[in-house]
Amino acid sequence: MKKDNLHNESDVFLAQWLEGNLSDQELKLLVSQEDYNAYLKLRKGLEVNERLNASIDDSLVAIQDRIENKQSNVKPLFRNWSVGVAASIIVLIGLFTLLPNSEVLVQTGFGENQTITLLDGSEVILNAKSSLSYDEDNWLKDRKLQLTGEAYFKVAKGKTFEVQTENGSVTVLGTQFNVNSSKDYFDVVCYEGKVSVRTLDQEFILLPNDGVRAVEGKTTNKSKVKGTAPSWIKGESTFRSVPLKKVIEALEKQYNINIDDEEISNQDIFTGSFPHDSLNIALKTVFETLNVTVIYNEKEKRNIKLRYKE
Repeated sequence: MKKDNLHNESDVFLAQWLEGNLSDQELKLLVSQEDYNAYLKLRKGLEVNERLNASIDDSLVAIQDRIENKQSNVKPLFRNWSVGVAASIIVLIGLFTLLPNSEVLVQTGFGENQTITLLDGSEVILNAKSSLSYDEDNWLKDRKLQLTGEAYFKVAKGKTFEVQTENGSVTVLGTQFNVNSSKDYFDVVCYEGKVSVRTLDQEFILLPNDGVRAVEGKTTNKSKVKGTAPSWIKGESTFRSVPLKKVIEALEKQYNINIDDEEISNQDIFTGSFPHDSLNIALKTVFETLNVTVIYNEKEKRNIKLRYKE
């Protein structure tokens, strides 16, 4: 009975989400990661539902009739017939075989970190406002994923493991490393093992505590980095000679704020860190040393403007 109740609750959340009454982020907080990935696939399936032929529709009707006959004493959970059929299929027979692909997509929100364990035992810690995707069915044969944003990888030994981004790629066999990729910015640090990094214009082999960075398509030489893991997984973002505008982007992702940096020079560089648990301390830590004034919008405190002190 307890298991049935859990299924019913999941069905209700699914119905609310498909009807637009729950956002993606709200759904992620209510169900398991496995269910969330399945529901993403469900949504893709519903999007192509109009292209299904009549015989498939008749099969769905038959499935729903059989469910209703077996559970006639259960109060219907769904106002919309198509939503009810889709949810019942997920609970009883699974949707995976009905969908055109097996892509898994994981996304994080503002200030959110998420740990993902892959099918081979590899672990990924995804930083705020980042996403990764991979082919679940083909994973053990081809360990390849796409990353936008920042993530720390602990790769289990096995076949080649490749992280692809719009700024370059990272290839390993088994190691620990951090990748940060955003518009015109690509930063890779190796913490254990050996990493092959290909930027848009060069290729590098990184050993433990080696790092390499590309800004606006220009790759710097390798540099040494301290530590055994990136600081952000412990609640603090650290930067070494990073363009200030990239630090501002990191602040926005961690604290869900909008920073007007139009008056800030593209040449400003920041070295230091900021905490993830206090916006005021984070802003002071970054901007006071650079002689920059933080101006809050009186009506909306999350809108901030930066201006150099006179």
